[in-house]
Amino acid sequence: MKIKNWKAMRQIIIASVFVCIIAFAAYAAITATRFSNPGAVSGQADGLLPGGDRMNSYAWSVETMKNPSGEEYLYVGSNRDLIYLLLKKTSMTDGQITDIFSGDIPIIGSAEDLKASIFRKKTSGDGDWEIIYTSPMLGTSPDVPLDIGYRGVQPYAAPGEAKPSLYFGTMGIATSRLIKIGPDFEPGDTPINVFQTPPGSTTSVRALEVYNYGSGDKLYMGITASGADPADEDLKIMESTDPESNDWKEIASLKKGDFPGAKVDTKTVQYGGIWDMVVFNGYLYAFVGKDYSGTDDDGFTVFKGKPVSAGGNSAGWKWEPVVSSAGGIYPNGMGNKSNATASPFVYNVGGKDYVYVGTFADVISPLSKGFTAILDSMYPCQVYRFDKDDNWEMVVGNPEDSGGLFTTRLGNFGAGFFNAPEIPPEELKSIWPISPNQLSMNQYAWRMGVYKNKLYVTTLDLGVMLDYAKNFTDSQEEKEAIGALVALFKKYNPNPSGFDLYYTSDGINFDPVTKNGFGDKYNYGGRTVRTTPADDAMFIGTANPFYGCQVWKVTDDTPAPEPEPEPSSGGGGCNAGLAGLLLLGIIPLLIYRKKQ
Repeated sequence: MKIKNWKAMRQIIIASVFVCIIAFAAYAAITATRFSNPGAVSGQADGLLPGGDRMNSYAWSVETMKNPSGEEYLYVGSNRDLIYLLLKKTSMTDGQITDIFSGDIPIIGSAEDLKASIFRKKTSGDGDWEIIYTSPMLGTSPDVPLDIGYRGVQPYAAPGEAKPSLYFGTMGIATSRLIKIGPDFEPGDTPINVFQTPPGSTTSVRALEVYNYGSGDKLYMGITASGADPADEDLKIMESTDPESNDWKEIASLKKGDFPGAKVDTKTVQYGGIWDMVVFNGYLYAFVGKDYSGTDDDGFTVFKGKPVSAGGNSAGWKWEPVVSSAGGIYPNGMGNKSNATASPFVYNVGGKDYVYVGTFADVISPLSKGFTAILDSMYPCQVYRFDKDDNWEMVVGNPEDSGGLFTTRLGNFGAGFFNAPEIPPEELKSIWPISPNQLSMNQYAWRMGVYKNKLYVTTLDLGVMLDYAKNFTDSQEEKEAIGALVALFKKYNPNPSGFDLYYTSDGINFDPVTKNGFGDKYNYGGRTVRTTPADDAMFIGTANPFYGCQVWKVTDDTPAPEPEPEPSSGGGGCNAGLAGLLLLGIIPLLIYRKKQ
């Protein structure tokens, strides 16, 4: 074939390729912009307040709510100095914390520094962040704050209320509570206290959910009941129609037999207790966590319940074990005892509803037990999903470490969103004491959210802790050994420090949005995910116990897919196949041009 007008053909090809490049750019339009202290960089204070407050460690709970004028705000409940407090529990002194972490962990001056706050900012970005509430001191001796963090939040409208209020679950040193903030709440107002645990040890309220089993919405809350006598300790789920009227009713209890195989673990500031809940297929599912101990009963458990007309407990509810070695369909931790706890999220893909479940390893309990204990408890996060018939599948994970429960995974990543490399056996045995499957530092699949029909998953990435590993010893020999270990780790796992954010459109295969905490290694966790009701933005709240939590706004300008053309229509649009054909077409044309 002889081309009569090479110049015209060249222009057509160039134009077509240019159109395809633009199209590809449009389909990679997920962007993230800093929503708190814009302009600040890694190593500078954030913590939401303009100018920064490093002691606001985590954006622990995030939700949207409109005021009576229709202005939509993003509400964020923080915690204070969380890692500092955990390190102090291991008997570290302030001086040791400063030396080991090179001054990157803030040191409190007094108990007043531990008073947690709730912040808000308009989702439009207008105006500054404002503190709407700060915990008072408890008034004890020695005095401590009433709240050191706001760990969970749930919108709920009681009967007769036109708009939902926000219910925040707190963590306290001596007590925990549930507080209500209404749409007309303003800075300086006092929230309504709708529930409070008796004074005792450090507790928190994390699991909150709304469920309607045919008689209207009700608010549900998971609590750990503790007391001076261990025999009084219990795991409970409470129900309320009108929380302000104190009409709480117990609808599940471990002591009364509703959670067989679960364990009372009052360390709810870590992984124990009623960890999370989700409504699915007419049931209320409860996820129960437990700190890692190295025993056979380790691993999270899952139970589902609903009211029944006969055969229920004293509240008229029937609970069934789903994940429990004591009568469940699946064993604790889905066959991996390092899965200390897990959180669920409902996602519809391919016209079918699933609950996606992200796991957590216990990275806190072993801190005081030494290096071997830390390695034993750590395991990269996994993601499962189950359908209405409680059929569980592994989406992200290592089937070989499931105790024979799984033989394959569905997705494109092993545990920790990482595919284990081949390591020479002699190198692995001589330096690295764990399996290549455990090289990922993504220890939590922390939170999930759906935005523009994509499922997003955040992680906790402990990679930044490797920077301080050598500081835990004064022995030069041990420093060198640790340095060699860290170097080997980074050789086979080049993933940078900072949490990861992944998304999937097909529910199976994931792609990264960030693998370095939005460019900040100190953002070691994506703690919270909240999509606006209009689905026009998604907010990510970070965990950053070094320089203070941050909030990022994620937008996706990907255009909606064009309708598939009829086969006889002769194409139209631009896709990977067309781009490939165009590139293939350029090659012979270039050869032809060269011959001329």
